[in-house]
Amino acid sequence: MSVILEAKSLQFGYAAGQPFSRAFDFALDAGEVVALMGENGCGKSTLLKTFAGMLRPVAGSVAIQGRDVHDREKGYTLQELSKQVSLTRMNMAPPDRMTVQEFVSLGRTPYAGVLDGRSAEDEAVIEQSLESLDVKRFAGRAVCELSDGERTRVYLAEAIAQSVNVLLLDEPNAFLDIPRSHALFRTLRSLAASRGMGIVVSTHSVEYALRYADRIMVIDGGEVKVAAAGSAEQSGLLDWARAD
Repeated sequence: MSVILEAKSLQFGYAAGQPFSRAFDFALDAGEVVALMGENGCGKSTLLKTFAGMLRPVAGSVAIQGRDVHDREKGYTLQELSKQVSLTRMNMAPPDRMTVQEFVSLGRTPYAGVLDGRSAEDEAVIEQSLESLDVKRFAGRAVCELSDGERTRVYLAEAIAQSVNVLLLDEPNAFLDIPRSHALFRTLRSLAASRGMGIVVSTHSVEYALRYADRIMVIDGGEVKVAAAGSAEQSGLLDWARAD
């Protein structure tokens, strides 16, 4: 496996406050699914924003394909970065009057020039993204008219259409029923395997993390710890989730 995202001596948080964690190192491999877990308020969303280059780290660095995601001079331009990484959040407001087809098509924006239309390749990617999340059948409906579960799948389809190397997902199954949640995680596993994506997905479900992730990352008590999913329980990584 090749490393696709690497964090070195990373501390993340907001400039005005204390960092959420002590410094840690982390490497995400191509084709790997990592479940990000921890209590509410521990910093999961903040860490994902830092990985995506949307929020500068308090200390340390984050690189994708060996290039710093926060350095606009020596790293990526914003357009280049949008071809590398996508952060999908399920609590974003639905776009007004935009159809599912139009919204998913936005994923191809980084690949077009100012005056360029979509290419045949763009159209094929959009079609495949609609089909992979089972949203093609309501492609003509307005996104704002969909149920929470349907909208979740549309948001993910847009991220897939972006054809990134690193896919970051903030609680994507929060509004999904059990069958759709399993289907979502199976889709993530398939994307990682078939496209070589590195995927980090935050979730509160220990069951899904153990079943579908290669590794589990936990933010707990100011520390970020990572273990293989198969040994997470035995190593004590999931002790924070115990009811007793």
